[in-house]
This record gives sequence, C-alpha cells and structure tokens, in this order.
Amino acid sequence: MSRLFEISSDFAELFDQLETFDEIEDDAERAEMQEAWFDTLTGIEEEFEIKAENVAQFIKTLRAEADDIREEEKALAARRRTKEKRAEALIAYLMGCMKQVRREKIETAKCRLSIRKNAESVQCADEDRLARDLLALGRTELIRVKPPELDKTALKKALQSGEIISGAALGRTESLIIK
Repeated sequence: MSRLFEISSDFAELFDQLETFDEIEDDAERAEMQEAWFDTLTGIEEEFEIKAENVAQFIKTLRAEADDIREEEKALAARRRTKEKRAEALIAYLMGCMKQVRREKIETAKCRLSIRKNAESVQCADEDRLARDLLALGRTELIRVKPPELDKTALKKALQSGEIISGAALGRTESLIIK
C-alpha cells in the first residue's frame, strides 16, 4: 500500500500525462488511453481518500489525547497548589507553636527544625501604587519596565478601517479543518 505523499506524487504524474493525449492521432487509441487514465485516476483518488481519512482520524486522536492531557495538567496543578498552600499553612502553624514555647530548634531522628532570620528583603503594601509614585518622582532606576506588547485586535481594526501602519498588514493563512 502506498504512502500519502507517494499517492500525491502519482496524482501529479498522472496529470502530466493528460497533455500527451493530444499527441495521439488515432481516435480509438486516444479514447482507450483516456479511459485507462480515468480508471487510474479513480483508483488513485479512492486510495488517496482512504489514506487522507486515516491521517485525519489519527490527528483527531492526537488532539483528543492532547485535550485529555491538558485537563489532567489542570487537575494536577490544582492539586499541587492545594498541597503547597496546606504545607505553607502547616509551616506557619508549626513556627507559631515553636515561638509560643520559645523553641528555636528541634532535632529528632527523622527531621531537624530551626527558626532562622532571613536576609533583608523589600516588603511593599501596594506594589502598583509604589511603582506609579516612583515613576511620578522620576525614580525610573527603581522600576523595571516590561517591553510593550501589541494589541493585535485593535491593530486589526485599525488596518481594516484603512489606516496604514508601517510593519503591519492584513493577511490570511490557511488551515486544514478536521471534524
């Protein structure tokens, strides 16, 4: 059984042969050649459709599996976040209890617990407000600015309304729909 790309190549060769029928002078011979050509075309088309359908079905299977994996990733991420929050809450609980009984260290056969002073870090009540205030004061060295991002929906509307924007144009791509 041929591969899909081989069948596509056979199609091209078959259509290249179509032009040679004009060179045959005998009407009966030309009719016989054309009938054989159409029979071959029908066979190739059927085989091509079967192969294309098989490839499309495999694509649908892969997409379904990808969707299942995506849903499982979401479920796993939710479980992970729950476990992380629970662990953080238990850490805060345990640390509070240790401070309450004034224990800085606990060492057992299975674990070692100790409360330590971390390095100084910046703590902000409202980061967005602080960033705006620093910007207003001209203290840009204290602010990290993100690179701009295109609003492609607004850009499309502007181009559709006839506006000319250097470096942007409307265009169409193609895609294969499999249902």
